[in-house]
Parts: sequence; C-alpha cells; structure tokens
Amino acid sequence: MILLNVLSLTNEFEEESFGGAGTAATGMLYMLDRLGVQQTVIVPRSDWDVPGWVLRGQQINVLGLPRNSYYFGYLGMIKADVVLQEFPELSQEWDLIHSHAINFTSLAYTLSGGIIPILYSVYSFLREELGDRPEPELQAQFIIQEELLMRCQHIQLISQSEKNYLAGRFPQYLSKTEVLPIGISWPSERWQPGNENEFLYVGRLIDYKGVEDLIQAMSLMRQSGRQVQLNIVGKGADYYETYLRKLVQSKKLGALVKFHGWIPSSEVRRWMGCASGLVVPSRREAYGLVALEGMAIGTPLIASRAGGLVDLVSRDCALTFEAGNVTQLAQTLITAYNNPSLLRSLAEKGREQALAYEWGQLAPKYLPILEQMRQG
Repeated sequence: MILLNVLSLTNEFEEESFGGAGTAATGMLYMLDRLGVQQTVIVPRSDWDVPGWVLRGQQINVLGLPRNSYYFGYLGMIKADVVLQEFPELSQEWDLIHSHAINFTSLAYTLSGGIIPILYSVYSFLREELGDRPEPELQAQFIIQEELLMRCQHIQLISQSEKNYLAGRFPQYLSKTEVLPIGISWPSERWQPGNENEFLYVGRLIDYKGVEDLIQAMSLMRQSGRQVQLNIVGKGADYYETYLRKLVQSKKLGALVKFHGWIPSSEVRRWMGCASGLVVPSRREAYGLVALEGMAIGTPLIASRAGGLVDLVSRDCALTFEAGNVTQLAQTLITAYNNPSLLRSLAEKGREQALAYEWGQLAPKYLPILEQMRQG
C-alpha cells in the first residue's frame, strides 16, 4: 500500500554526502521508505557523466544528474527547463514536494504550480550560519532561501534554537513551522578506549565550528602540564586549513595535533569508537549530529552549549562549556583528562539518551506531518 507519493529534492543523498545534511536526508528518506512512502529523489552526482535512474530501498526511485553546467547553473541552481524537457515524467500530481536544499527551488515552484504543497526541511539558516557576509553570491543564496521560506506550505526546523532564530527574523512563518529533530541510524560500533588521552574532532573546518578555539585550548592545556593528542578529521577551505596548521605550528603543537582530512563515515565511527573523548567546540550550531553520533557509539563527549547542541547534550551526559570561551574549554579538557571515570559514566547516559533519536523512534513524528500536508 502506497501511503504517499513524494518528490524529494536534495543536494546530498547516500554516497553523494558531504556532511550532516547528507546524512540526515539519507536517513530520513530511508525511514519514510520503511513506512511505505513512495519517493522519487533527484540528486546531483559528482562522479556521473550521464543522468540515470536507480532503485534504492523498497521504493525509492533516484534520478542522479551529473553535477555539471548543463543541469546546474549560477549558484549551483538546477535548470528546471532542461530537466523537465529530458524527464517529462516528473510532471505529475505528487502528494507533496519535499525540498532539502535551495538548489532546486525553481524546479519545486514549477512542479508545484501553486497547488502541490512544498515541505522545506531547513538544516541551517544560511544568513545566520555564514554571518550575513556581503559577497553577492552569498546574498543571492540568502534571498533564495528566504523566498522559499515564504512560498513553501510547511517548514521543518531541526532544533529549538533554529525556531528562535525564525521567530526573531520571520515570525510570520511560525504558524507553518514544526520542530522535528533529525535522527541517526543506530551504529554497530561500541566505544572501547584505545590510546589514553587522545581526543577527536570531527567536522568541517570552518570558523564557527570552533576548531581554532580547540587548538588554543590545547595550548593552554599543555602550559598546565597536561599533554594530550588531538586528531582533527574533516576538510575546509584551503586558506582556512592553512591558517589552522600555521596556528598549530606557532603554538608548538605539531607533535600533538594531527590533521587527517576527510575520511569515510565507517572510518569516522571507528575513530569515535576508540577516542578518549569527542570534542564538539562549535561557536554556533544548528543541531549537532556529530555529537549525537558519538553519543550513540558511547564515546565520551565534551561539547559547547551552542544552538542546537543544547537540545541534544546536557550536563547529565557530557562535559559542557560556554561556546567561544577558550579558557573554559581548556578547563573542561583538563577535567576530562583528570577524571576519565567521570567521562565514562556520562557517556553511558549519553548513549541511552541518543536512542531516542534513532530514525525508527522518530518515525511516528514525521508521518502525521506529511499526511496532514496532503490533506491540505
């Protein structure tokens, strides 16, 4: 029995995933698939030369489009006329259109025709995330996202902090907004400490993620006579990664801080499974999926109290500190260094808390929203 027939538009799905948004979209689509929702997914493919259809899960039809200038234009926006000319079967009476990214706004508007409802899952507010930077390309993306907020019929936000931002900037949209957390697929890995005093950072290398704060805190920690290893897993813009590496050298931390670049998700979970602690030092955070994944594995967690992390991480399951406060971060790392048994006991509670965010547990919260949208 087909409960709903949904067109999903996402910039990331399965192997074409670069971060939390891709992980979330993939998990959400498979969760809905298990509930009997029929989905057609359109996603760019970086390693494809020609477009094609593949079947995933029980009834997920995936249209992969080469990530090139024929299908995607200025700002990476999809060329709706080109796609609809090649794939006229997309013009049908969908129950709803589910947008996970702004790249597909023109296609969503065209297929909706003002009749088929659009659900927009917002993984971050770009103007907030990027600090309202003045570059014309960024300002254009901000405007596209904010127009989509206006024109869609329903908005899914992933944390209370994101709702607070919406309330302050666009309170007129609150009546069509729902806070629904994103989930995780329950990992098979379990935390088993490997090398002692070896902390881990996982995520993009971008200023608001707090990696610079973490390096500064490592320097303070070393000055106090405690030495720990820090492994940094993730990539960022070349200029910023170069800046971070120079900061490590200037603080004489080259033997203690190691950059490992991007690694596959399975390897990330393995690293989490043997780290003494996972550090999430974000200055701003829409959600905190890395923290949640670490909690599910049972990895001891040290996290800032920034944005969406507050929804996920409490003092009952992690050591926390004020976002952006380097001195407090250093003191928290020292506490972790001095009290490994405390970290372990907190991690056990964290794993119990993370279970509530397994996709199967979240499913009953999602389906009523989709059915309500179909009914109008």
